[in-house]
Amino acid sequence: MAQPAATVTLTIDDVDVTVPRGTGLVEAALEAGIEIPVFCYEPRLGPPVGACRMCLCEQEGAPKPVAACTLTAQDGMKIRTALTSAKAAAAQNATLEFILVNHPLDCPVCDKGGECPLQDLTFRYGPGKTRMQFEKRTFEKPLPISPTIALDRERCILCYRCTRFSEAVAEDGQLVAINRGSQSQIATFDGDPYDGRFSGNVIELCPVGALTSTQYRFEARPWEIQNVPTVCGMCPVGCNISVTTREGKVKRILSRNHSEVDQGWLCDKGRFAFSHVHAADRVTDPLLRSRQRGFTPVSWDDALVEAERLLRAAGTGVVTALSGSETVEQAYALAKLLRVGLGAHEAMVSEPENARALDGFRAPLSTIGDADVVVVLGDESVDERAPIVGMWIRLARRRGARVLDKLDDDVVQGAGRAVLIWSGSGGEEWLAAEARRLGVAAAFSLPRASNARGVAEAWAAASDAGPEDPEPIRLLVISGDEALTDPNVRALAEQAEHVIAISMFQRSARGIADLVLPGTSYLERDGTYVNLEGRLQRLRRAVIPPAPDELAWIAKLADRFGVHVSPYASQVFDEVSQLAYEGMSFAEVGEQAPLRPRTAPPEPKAAPRPRGRGRGLRLVAYRPLFSGPAVERVPELQFQRPRPELELSREDARRIGVSTGDDVTVQSNETSIRLRARVSRTVRRGVVRAAVEHVGGLEGPVEVTL
Repeated sequence: MAQPAATVTLTIDDVDVTVPRGTGLVEAALEAGIEIPVFCYEPRLGPPVGACRMCLCEQEGAPKPVAACTLTAQDGMKIRTALTSAKAAAAQNATLEFILVNHPLDCPVCDKGGECPLQDLTFRYGPGKTRMQFEKRTFEKPLPISPTIALDRERCILCYRCTRFSEAVAEDGQLVAINRGSQSQIATFDGDPYDGRFSGNVIELCPVGALTSTQYRFEARPWEIQNVPTVCGMCPVGCNISVTTREGKVKRILSRNHSEVDQGWLCDKGRFAFSHVHAADRVTDPLLRSRQRGFTPVSWDDALVEAERLLRAAGTGVVTALSGSETVEQAYALAKLLRVGLGAHEAMVSEPENARALDGFRAPLSTIGDADVVVVLGDESVDERAPIVGMWIRLARRRGARVLDKLDDDVVQGAGRAVLIWSGSGGEEWLAAEARRLGVAAAFSLPRASNARGVAEAWAAASDAGPEDPEPIRLLVISGDEALTDPNVRALAEQAEHVIAISMFQRSARGIADLVLPGTSYLERDGTYVNLEGRLQRLRRAVIPPAPDELAWIAKLADRFGVHVSPYASQVFDEVSQLAYEGMSFAEVGEQAPLRPRTAPPEPKAAPRPRGRGRGLRLVAYRPLFSGPAVERVPELQFQRPRPELELSREDARRIGVSTGDDVTVQSNETSIRLRARVSRTVRRGVVRAAVEHVGGLEGPVEVTL
């Protein structure tokens, strides 16, 4: 039987409060309903540093005010805050006066104005007027930290939140404090751009207007905007976000802390790639290809007539390529049209291959951070597939967990809490079998697509398995720009007699589609996504798309085949929920969705470990995080695009005789490419890794030479 946690009782402003032993004083005060103001304090950044001194309080028996953030609640402790202590109030007043000595009074033009903790606390605790008559210090501004972040140095209050994040959370070590004393400044290491995958988090962490987004700078004021709670659709983690809009346009993305999913962090792709929805080359009207004039805009009536003609002519010879970024509702509606209306076959391009294999090991991502042992398997980088999972792994390591890159039965079975992670293609069945064999409580597979699990579940719910692959392919339906740019899908398109593409951008469909129907972004959709945990989350429309939502025209097209599909996401979800989600209502998928209970997975199949090493070096061509149609249309993210590099293990680099920076030749059969080598600790021996856009058609066994 579990023993109750030890508690301590203390008094804060004459209020007695009992909290678990080890609770920080700031949290203890909140339990008593008392706020202790802070700037530098942020629990997610690790141990407090007491840098800003805003939390000064009076402690009985202490000769001078103490920094509350650095104290732990103790039995019998008596604390007075600025609310009841003149000494604490004077200390806080003096702290704010000191912070404001050189701080510019530019709130009307500062992007943090109206959302600024310094502004708020100055009004509540600070002096009514300044005693300083000298000219304030100024610097050249703004200083570019990167193409996405600007630094106004005179606004910085040296709370060190940003440098602590870089050092202790993202662990990139790129943001540092230089100089000492009054000359201290925030800068990047060696003056290089801050190119970490999570750099944008420092913008939100900054309690003043020192670090600001170049995309949002001077774009809106707090009283002009609306914030829409939704989830990110850029990777399978499904981070909770708030989308800031003004006058029908997306202006920024902010995190919306879900402690089990993302801990309030966002990768830079999720934070900065939103501007693709306003790209100049959006498809806003249906396009019909003609031999003489290329793509020609047509009316929706004509487009639906042409789509019906192509579908009827194809019959059951229809193959569908899905991106895995569709909502559950869109995938289900399309499946009803094609599988029920036509009895057509489908070709699932999105992963996972078996979405339900890991249902018996369903757990929150926060389980990784609490683990004793984390085993990361597969040949692709976790940060490229699901970057926030990489953040959870770093947290686990900082808390003392062992992070392994191969299965060690003795270590895993001897651990109190072990987690298995598969980062690669087609490993769900094998991972489930290994988790079952080892008695592991939690296992995660990282698909490439943002809603791969939801799409697979919705498609399966619409109908039983279709017929065998049609020969020839009479019609290929490609859903989404991610599928349109997939080499495997484009190979299918060459075999198909006709192609219907659902696309946001004309360039993606150029050369292969006969009919292009406008697509939408996750920021323009209402519906649901299922993340890699199996968590069903609500997607809310932040802005109106420039063309009708997919559900609207799928419903009209389905009606021509006698299939009823509602144009409303809520009604489609209610239908699919009866088949796949235990009858949950659309309204029950709240702003912070809970993880569904574990369910019994299907009977396991004999599944060998995917992608055996074989002999020699094997090339893994991965899809980089900062790639794809959305990233291509965001100028600020181009510096994050992958370099033409070949990653290899230290053992293989030593054997071949190469070092980081050397040019190497990668050869397979009679094809070869030249890339720059980079020795990596995360690549396994026998494997070399490069971005798919840099390796052309190379795959499988390769030879690497200087």
